[in-house]
Amino acid sequence: MAPSLHAVPAAGFGRASAAVLLSRTTRFARPVIGLPTGSTPLGLYAELGELASRGGLDISLWRPFAIDEYMGPRQHPCSNYSYFARHWDGIPGAPAVQQFDPQSPDPEVEAASFAARLSAAGGLDIAVLGIGLNGHVAFNEPGSGADSSARPVRLHEESRRSAAACWGAGTPERGLTLGMAELLAARSVILLASGASKAGIIARALRDPVSAECPASFLQQHGDLVVVLDKQAASGL
Repeated sequence: MAPSLHAVPAAGFGRASAAVLLSRTTRFARPVIGLPTGSTPLGLYAELGELASRGGLDISLWRPFAIDEYMGPRQHPCSNYSYFARHWDGIPGAPAVQQFDPQSPDPEVEAASFAARLSAAGGLDIAVLGIGLNGHVAFNEPGSGADSSARPVRLHEESRRSAAACWGAGTPERGLTLGMAELLAARSVILLASGASKAGIIARALRDPVSAECPASFLQQHGDLVVVLDKQAASGL
């Protein structure tokens, strides 16, 4: 099934992202939602905060799960844990995000435990995803299969270079992630991308043959995929 595609001006990207997410959450009484980090969803979280602050949105029954985490200090300002503290926890009524423990003594056990918690919640109703310049979603780097499950991973150099803008010389070499299997099992998937730098990989992910070398391309096979782009990110389509 072809994805539903929304290409909007950059100024309206956060609003459009929130509108698509809210259109999906109405299908579920207590939606289980996979949440991304990074610069792309900042407008989404800001818009949710605005709506909740004005009394026009109640997200208290949402059940949010982080989709990945760097294997570095949990309290580091560049960790995903700290990101959600800054951009999610301040939304009125926001429930705590279920998150990986990046300092677990056994990352394999931690990944399996996190996957079990997600499964006990019923799996993802909605997966909100960004996309890396190499086609990764969450930390499913090139080479990840559609059947890959939650696990610790070694981050590709391209991903580490991007993260180094925040982490600097201490950029973690590894991360914890939900696998493509958990993401593709979501009842709805929302893919977000903004900026001209994402135009090439968006075109590859949505138009080229499906391949593990571009894990985001597996989303082509999902039955309810919505893609929200600003016009720069859509320029390659």
